[in-house]
Amino acid sequence: MAQFLNQVTDRCNLFLGYKKEDRSTDYELEKRRYLMKKLKFDSYDGVCFLNGLVFFAPVALLVRTQAGVSEHVFFLLQALLSGVIFLGEIPTGFITDKIGYRKSLILAQVLLLGARSLLLAAFVSRSLALFVVEAVVEGIAACFTSGTGSAYLYNLYGENGYLVKTAHAENFGIAGFIISTVAYAGIYKISGMEGLLITTVVMDIIAVVCSFFLRSESSKTIIADRKEVQILAIFKNKKAFLFVISLAIFSIAWLLINFFYVVKLENCGLPVEWMSLIILSYSAVQMLSEPILGKLSDGKNGKSGRGKLPAVTAAAAGVAFLFFGVVKFRAAVLLLMLILPLLLNLPEYLLMNLENQFVDEAECGSQRVAMLSVLNMGVNLVEILTLSASAFLTKIGIQWCFVFVGCFLMAIALLFARIQK
Repeated sequence: MAQFLNQVTDRCNLFLGYKKEDRSTDYELEKRRYLMKKLKFDSYDGVCFLNGLVFFAPVALLVRTQAGVSEHVFFLLQALLSGVIFLGEIPTGFITDKIGYRKSLILAQVLLLGARSLLLAAFVSRSLALFVVEAVVEGIAACFTSGTGSAYLYNLYGENGYLVKTAHAENFGIAGFIISTVAYAGIYKISGMEGLLITTVVMDIIAVVCSFFLRSESSKTIIADRKEVQILAIFKNKKAFLFVISLAIFSIAWLLINFFYVVKLENCGLPVEWMSLIILSYSAVQMLSEPILGKLSDGKNGKSGRGKLPAVTAAAAGVAFLFFGVVKFRAAVLLLMLILPLLLNLPEYLLMNLENQFVDEAECGSQRVAMLSVLNMGVNLVEILTLSASAFLTKIGIQWCFVFVGCFLMAIALLFARIQK
């Protein structure tokens, strides 16, 4: 009878999120499996969903230009945002490893709410100074989320559950984005730009409240022995360079999807008005990443089979980008527009999982976010080079940017294959 009551108590504690100090490894594994099977929706999913509800996203540029900010100044503000993220990556990474992932995520949500509130105030007052402050605050918020969400989920769900949970949470963000995109036109018609901004701020307030219900990560993440680690020494490892280059290429690939799909439509003689429907459609297709990764990483393919996934998925994305750059057949263009984001998501999620495994191999788990932040700094530097190359390629045709990214993705696939060997 006592054993039965203990089992019931343990199950209740699992469901409610309570922890016992003397949990065994087997218990932690059981807990992670239970979370993956039973808790289909949690507060982290809720935060992702609410963060996806950016109602002003389709007219983000107009928020600035209608307030008197020129396009030239707009790009300077984006440069300021990038500069703040670059400078803040390592300091905020160390802070996160000190205070814990959950507290860092809460702080990021509070800062994001502050940034969105400043954006509303800047638009209403037409104040350039407030736009500058907003860019700085948003950059700091981005620093606290950089690597933290990945480390948080990896800590809670482990190597096996991380991929599916990441895709699962991202799908809620995509769902939020789809809803806000659909609702955008109606809100804008009724209450204008102010209505879009106010509605987004309200969602951010709810997101802050929701973040306080995030599960606490394992205490060993915070109280683990903090041996001195030469963080920058990670770049002596060839894997670190592969992560940096790969993430930079993924970033450029997303930039091409987000900003130059419309150019491809024009070049193929297709109506630009189709863009909204295309965005909604490929966002829905992206949500297939969760079941696909679940099937690929369920263990039935064996360890060697799972090891080949990054190379195979990166190669598939590379071929698709390359083909998209040169093809002009309209049906093929539209089909590729729908599947490219999904094909890009798969190797990106797998790479994020490999990053966390890399941190474990380096025995730097207690400084996980700091390590990931250093890698992200490298990504920012590589992005500058790839953006410069892309700027040159646009002079001879935007299609060559897609070809350029496709070739890089296939090269990355080959490097992944070599590393697994």
